[in-house]
This record gives sequence, C-alpha cells and structure tokens, in this order.
Amino acid sequence: MLLESRAVYEKYSAPLGIGWMVNPAFHYGPSVDGYEYSRWGTYHRADHLGLGVDRTDSGTGYVRQYHEPNASMYNDPGKCPQELLLFFHHLPYTFLLPSGKTLIQHIYDSHFEGAQAVLDMQKAWDEMEGEVDAEVFLRVKDRFERQRINAFEWRDQVNSYFYRKSGIPDEAGREIF
Repeated sequence: MLLESRAVYEKYSAPLGIGWMVNPAFHYGPSVDGYEYSRWGTYHRADHLGLGVDRTDSGTGYVRQYHEPNASMYNDPGKCPQELLLFFHHLPYTFLLPSGKTLIQHIYDSHFEGAQAVLDMQKAWDEMEGEVDAEVFLRVKDRFERQRINAFEWRDQVNSYFYRKSGIPDEAGREIF
C-alpha cells in the first residue's frame, strides 16, 4: 500500500504534472485556483481552450535551463514524459495522449481512478483487522477514511473545474458537477 500511495495521490491531485492546486498558506486540500492568480501563480493556466504552462522555447523559455538531450525532449509534447507534460506545455483539452485518450478525458479518468484506488486500499486495510495491533489498525483505518474524503473532494473539485472550463463532458458519463 505504501508503495502505491504516492501514485494514487498524484492521480487524484496532480496528473500530468498539472501543478500544485492546493489551498494557499497551509497547502492542504484542493483549491484549483489557489495560487493561480498570486505572484506564485504558474501552476495550470487553464482557459477555455486548454491547460498547462508553456515553458518551451516559444513560452517562458524555462526549458532552456536543461542540457541536451533533455531540453529538446521537454520542449516537444510528443517526447516529453507524460508525468511532466502540463508542467512544460499548454495544450488543448482535445490533445491526444499516447493512450488514445484526450487530455481532458485523462484528467477525468485519473481523478476517478485515484478515488477508487483509495477505496481499494481502504478495503485491503480492513482485511488486515486482527493481523496487526488493534491500536495501529484503528489509527490507520482513520487515516484511510480521511484520505477517502480528501480523494473524493479532489476528484469532484478538479473534475468540475475543468469540465466547466472546457465544456467537454466525461465520455464515461460519470457525474461531474
């Protein structure tokens, strides 16, 4: 469970290097625009056409701080590692990823998958009752419940935000507010 936890958190909070969409000051919980309009605001730059920060040669030029071949790799959305895609590129919601999914569908899917993965970990932990110290079991069970609440909050706020920005519905027909 511990080995999976970082990837699960990333799925429901910041897929594709989208950025740090947390509440300012205490950095806990989702706030999609929390830092977006502050002096630190360089996190998603979403508009009605797409999202991500253009840090390429034609954008901020940030990519030039890297040596070759990394600079060229990060500069090209077709070669940029997927986990850094929106950190380096502002792309349309309809941009096709190697998976065949659009950018917006990947965002929807990853947030739903991350929330489901928390439920799966929660269930796996519940099956450990009686196998670990009772106090430890209850403490971890409580933390999983808090994570479940957090994952659902992230899923709902982020998906709703990008649905309202893009106007593109979830292909799976899941509820997005």
